[in-house]
Amino acid sequence: MTDLKTPPPAHVLIRKLPVFSPVAVKLMTLVADEDVSFKEVAKLFSLDPVLAGQILKLANSGLYGRQVAVQSVLQAVAMLGLKNISRIAITAALTSGLPRPISPWLRDWWRHSIATALIADHAGAGTLDLDYGYTAGLLHAIGGLALFRHAPEEYPKMDCTCANALQSERERFGANRAELTALILAEWRLPLSLQHAISKQNLPNAAEPLAAAVQAGCYYAESLGFGQCGCGPDTAQEATPARPLDPALLNGLAIEINRIEIDCAIA
Repeated sequence: MTDLKTPPPAHVLIRKLPVFSPVAVKLMTLVADEDVSFKEVAKLFSLDPVLAGQILKLANSGLYGRQVAVQSVLQAVAMLGLKNISRIAITAALTSGLPRPISPWLRDWWRHSIATALIADHAGAGTLDLDYGYTAGLLHAIGGLALFRHAPEEYPKMDCTCANALQSERERFGANRAELTALILAEWRLPLSLQHAISKQNLPNAAEPLAAAVQAGCYYAESLGFGQCGCGPDTAQEATPARPLDPALLNGLAIEINRIEIDCAIA
């Protein structure tokens, strides 16, 4: 049993999480290649049959409303496109590692991550060189998950939004959620552009487009009631994104988040 009175080293905390699928990581680099073939992507998923099965399940779910059953990863890529397959794969890779049964804190964390991902993708539309808005938003609060896995009863009781929250986490656990997020993304060998953007999301008025998209995603996710992760700037004025989003778009995203939750068996 872990002694919660003695803060463990950070590497112990991040190893509370399962290894992120290397196939999902490789897919992130393929998304940036305009010449990648559908067959190449399907071959990649043959290296991770479990992930391939999860992709087929989600591809046939109500989220995409397919009239024809998707029977192979190659067919799924052809019908849904590489961008949607990438989203499905990354979402499935993260969701598959969540401990069951899903606790109230974990469900709120997951919904916040999905909401941030979807909103960050829209916030970064037209400004990002690579399609990383969704992925960066999805993983921006992964450090909090590591702390929850370490102390599932104690951590949900902590106020992650108070002024000294990060310092309190460091004193209690040996590392805070922001530090753990950076270590986890490096451990999983995610693209450096993703690592840098997520590490800068707590800076006021982030100038880097991907960091700004994540910051906007987190802000609007909290505004819509999808949890609070305490990852953004300290003050409301600093946290407010410079680029507001259409309220009608945000309302539609709330419906989409609920559908993803059902299709991923989180509800």
